[in-house]
Amino acid sequence: MRLAIYFSAVLLMILLVMLRGAFATKSAVSDSPSGSSRPDMEYLKAINTVGPPQDPQFLFLLMAQYSNANLQGDGADFFSARLKEFGPRLTDVQKALYLSAIGLLRAQHASSVPLWRRIGYVKDTMVILDQAKQLSGGEVFVVNWIAGIVHSEVPSFFRQRKAAQDELAWCVANADKAPHAGWLREVYYHQAKLALADGEQIKAQDFLRRSGYKNFDRPIALITPFSEDAASGHAFSPRRISEVVPGRVYALSGFEFTEYYFVVSDDGRELIGIDAGTRANSAKEAYEALRAYAPNLPELTTIFITHSHWDHVGGHKYFRSLNPQVRFYARSNYQEEISLGVNQPGKFDRQFFGEQFSLDDVRSFKPDVTIDRRTDLKIGGTRIELIPVHGGETHDAMMI
Repeated sequence: MRLAIYFSAVLLMILLVMLRGAFATKSAVSDSPSGSSRPDMEYLKAINTVGPPQDPQFLFLLMAQYSNANLQGDGADFFSARLKEFGPRLTDVQKALYLSAIGLLRAQHASSVPLWRRIGYVKDTMVILDQAKQLSGGEVFVVNWIAGIVHSEVPSFFRQRKAAQDELAWCVANADKAPHAGWLREVYYHQAKLALADGEQIKAQDFLRRSGYKNFDRPIALITPFSEDAASGHAFSPRRISEVVPGRVYALSGFEFTEYYFVVSDDGRELIGIDAGTRANSAKEAYEALRAYAPNLPELTTIFITHSHWDHVGGHKYFRSLNPQVRFYARSNYQEEISLGVNQPGKFDRQFFGEQFSLDDVRSFKPDVTIDRRTDLKIGGTRIELIPVHGGETHDAMMI
């Protein structure tokens, strides 16, 4: 199964910061001699102690906690003990993930190992990363990614340059297996460093350009699942289309501030939307992406509005432009919430929603049907309940 299914980008892209300190001189010290004053760490340790977590992100979250606390040695020992304890219950891929976490933490811890032991320690770390690759069959992106970047940071004395080049090249060739495209940034950057060390200036500059960095002296950057820019505003995750129920229920994330949901009716003849997004241009982009992803979907006929905040009604004009005409449903007190929203201080609107966001588009929203009590509908053979609720995000909230 593709690694993207297992990991959210924020958990593992923390490795960017972790790896940049690999084998470097340690200048920071832990502000806590143990994890005892770190409740998040203790919580994650408890989860990882009970048994191998079904969701591997819990393993890597704890790994990041150990790194942030400058307790990489303790973390490597913890995961080594869990690997030994759970070994008979683990698949080869699970073992590979444990070994990769151990290898990464050891790489960070190497600068704290006495010089007379360090060469052997680093060699043992390389063996651990090689074992991880063997167990994963060389086909798990995060395993190869960790190995490639750690190998590229190892001093030339250890003769790992060829291994690093091969592992990084594999990551580029298998970019579709990455959780998202941001993972390639560090791959290209380290390819550039290796090319520069080989005296290949043109190749190094090409890799550097692909990485998005301006030069080799760049600050540490956290690549997170969320993003923000002036044109498109804030997005909480990379763009993706998920089939919550295969062929029936689609969730679209990362196209803008909010998410979009679409449901195929029971008879397969109608498409039902949940909420209308923030801006007409982002609604168009998201809907066209869905159509490209699933070209045989039926026509959109209906949109239900869960509540009338900016990011749930601001894109209605695009959907109004479609043919056949889309029918909107909302709570009967929707106008009350819109009035509150458009009269709020607007300082944050463009920052979160993008330059093309317009309060006029929010202000002009008007549903075709309003709901003031529990209502049952049938659309394309699908029974739908619309339930006005109280105590939610707004006074006009509607459960669908």
